[in-house]
Amino acid sequence: MVRIVRVGLLMCLVACSGKGEPEESGERIRLWHTFNPTETRQLNRTVLARSTTRVESTLLPFGRAQTILVQALANKTDCPDLVRIDATWLAQLAGMDALQPPPAKVTNALGWLPEARALASIAGSQLALPQAIDGLALIHRATTVRNAGLDWPPATVESLLADARRMSQGGNYGLAVRRDGYWFLAFLRAWGGDVVDPKTGELHIDSPVATRALERFAQLFGPKGVAPSPSRVEREAADHARGFRSNTIKVVLDGPWAVSGLGNGSVEGLTVTPFPQGPTGGAAPRGGQLLVVPRCSKKPAQAWQLALALVAPSLQADWARRYGLVPTTAKALEGAGPFAKQFYEALKRGRPLPQHPVSAELFDDLNPAIAAVIAGDATAAEALAGVRRAWTRLLKRHGVAVRTPETP
Repeated sequence: MVRIVRVGLLMCLVACSGKGEPEESGERIRLWHTFNPTETRQLNRTVLARSTTRVESTLLPFGRAQTILVQALANKTDCPDLVRIDATWLAQLAGMDALQPPPAKVTNALGWLPEARALASIAGSQLALPQAIDGLALIHRATTVRNAGLDWPPATVESLLADARRMSQGGNYGLAVRRDGYWFLAFLRAWGGDVVDPKTGELHIDSPVATRALERFAQLFGPKGVAPSPSRVEREAADHARGFRSNTIKVVLDGPWAVSGLGNGSVEGLTVTPFPQGPTGGAAPRGGQLLVVPRCSKKPAQAWQLALALVAPSLQADWARRYGLVPTTAKALEGAGPFAKQFYEALKRGRPLPQHPVSAELFDDLNPAIAAVIAGDATAAEALAGVRRAWTRLLKRHGVAVRTPETP
């Protein structure tokens, strides 16, 4: 969907007259983004509704956004000026030399949180402005674990599942988990496994630890498990939100993007607990959203000014208090409210995916394999053997030779 609006950013984005007022211009800034519906409405009502600069705001479907963007930047046609991307896309775009590094005055304008700056940097060079930190954590009501008599936070994933079992009574489910590789990764790491090391080419996905982890992950779902049976992918988030609001789902493993639905538009009464760590440290994946300016942008200076408006501390703090967004600057975090601060502390205990182009593509093959095991259409060993073959081709395409990890 494309919407051209007359916008008023927090600073002058076009040539200004001597009186400091923006001059009319027929030119426009092209913004491509993947904000969720709630964030998009706020984007249009606040940042894009307060200026005289024209912005062509295009919402990309998240599942296809990376492909659309890569094709546009490779062809250098139909080029946007500013793009909101998932942090896992940065390595590929940097490898294409498709991005303009932000000017020093832009990167130094705000005090970035260390986790945010790391997501936006490659080999120590910052290539983007971090717009949000995200990842997986346990979201619940403060009264839920207290009423269940639980001693939280759970120290291990085994403790978490035992607690979820206690809460899965009378038609209720103690934990909601999505049928998705991103969610499986949290459990896999907590049980001592991992997916791939692109630097060494080591594939861990079909190891005995990973096979057993997928078997156990599949057992979480359904009447005999602690999580509701998966619905269709496009309905899963809404079904979890509905079950959580009706209190038939007690705890949801999800990210800040889900908070608005879980809280029915508010963070009031919600609490965040870190997902348990594994034997090698952080288990839950941590990521984020970044703002980048392509080299083919025709208006890079204005694009960076728009990016600064989208990460303004006052705006980030407001979205944090309203919708649970986790800010990327220390100043924004100060005014973010207790819920967003809890989420930030929970995400600090997680671990990002490897900063490599393959990371953004891993789940294309892993997700259907997980779905097949949960549905009973394949064993974990069969499904993960197929993932290994697919990932071997993926790594080869990116110039990485696969090798089998040494057995201790």
